[in-house]
Amino acid sequence: NPPNLSGQNMDGDGPPPAAPAPSVASVLGDDDLFREILLFLGFPNLLVRAALVSKRWLLHASDPVFLRRFRERNPPRLLGFYAGYPGRYQFVPLPQPRELVALSRRPASPCDGAFARGAERLIHCRNGRLLTAFRSRWRQLRGGRFKHYLLAPLLAGEAPTVLPPAPPPTHERAQARFTQMFLPEDGARDGITLVHLLMVSRKVYAEIYALGSGGWGVPGTAVIEVEHPHGTTFLEELLPPVHGKVFMVRTSGYILGLDLATSTFFTLELPVGVRRSYLLSCADDSGLYLVSAAGFQLSVWLNGMTGDGHGAAGWLLVDTFSIREGCTRFADQNQTLMPQDGDFLRVAAVGDNAEFVFLDYATYGVVLYVHLRSRVVEKVYEQAPYDHGNVHIGRIHISPFMMMWPPVFPALNRGHDKEQLSQHV
Repeated sequence: NPPNLSGQNMDGDGPPPAAPAPSVASVLGDDDLFREILLFLGFPNLLVRAALVSKRWLLHASDPVFLRRFRERNPPRLLGFYAGYPGRYQFVPLPQPRELVALSRRPASPCDGAFARGAERLIHCRNGRLLTAFRSRWRQLRGGRFKHYLLAPLLAGEAPTVLPPAPPPTHERAQARFTQMFLPEDGARDGITLVHLLMVSRKVYAEIYALGSGGWGVPGTAVIEVEHPHGTTFLEELLPPVHGKVFMVRTSGYILGLDLATSTFFTLELPVGVRRSYLLSCADDSGLYLVSAAGFQLSVWLNGMTGDGHGAAGWLLVDTFSIREGCTRFADQNQTLMPQDGDFLRVAAVGDNAEFVFLDYATYGVVLYVHLRSRVVEKVYEQAPYDHGNVHIGRIHISPFMMMWPPVFPALNRGHDKEQLSQHV
């Protein structure tokens, strides 16, 4: 018989049947290929949704090796930030892709609930969780202590956790006291740290508590004698832990560090020319970034923290640039913002790996967001007229709110009913 060149089916009209396509099951059944597909989901919340499909999908999505690859390809995003003062905070969402729009609304819930009561303090914000403190009006009148709560706004349906009462400092004759509570660096729910710093004569004492299943436990203690010029405070600000160390911002040429694991103090010299308006940020491995502002000039420094682990290697200037042009652009849009040479911009918050910085431009009551790699400058917040310049409420607090990492997956022993587990997404 002659060959069929017409494209017609020999048994009737129409083209010949197409070869069968590989089934979806054969593609998703290949573990290596399936993990590659999961990498393209892009966002941790979508990864959790995929894990609801079956036990096999959950095991792949929650595998630690896979999660490291996922984070390298899809770093946690900045969803927004909290701005305000004790008793009055507002969550400001930043623009997000459509897959994250609904999720980015959830961090506003504490502002509508607990913060709205007027006596709430935002102690620390890290990795999608919040540490807050609340004291009722009755307790305020009687000088009562704060109650501390742990919140996870991204986990729908999870109730706030009340923390055990924080132990008070033991030194009763301290000339100055500073207390701060911190969430753990690894993003876990457990491992909250409490640090008391006390100034007694020329010595600084530290008492370090770690919250465990049995409560706050026995404190670690440290002491150091510091230079304390007359008329100055021994501490400007206590920064959250970076690689297991907390750092105390001072104005006397160096940073005072405290190693939480060994309960020892150490000093870290500031980069040349840096004295004020700076914050620290963790770098990869054990390094440390310092972001400073001098007028409109931003500088990014890196200390590898090598050698003794306390920064003896010194600081390396990795980037410096001016944001005056970006501020001038806002001035063209809003005539109330006219940058001047003498204006002071305070570094209010810095992201990990010095990815971004928030600047408090107090002269005009606005907050600027600067993406340090792309050098994009945006005005993201403007204070209310009755707050701007009000010396009684102090400087504005900025707390960036990141997506939670690692994701919180459903537990295997709870089954895989979608309605039951959807609270985690």
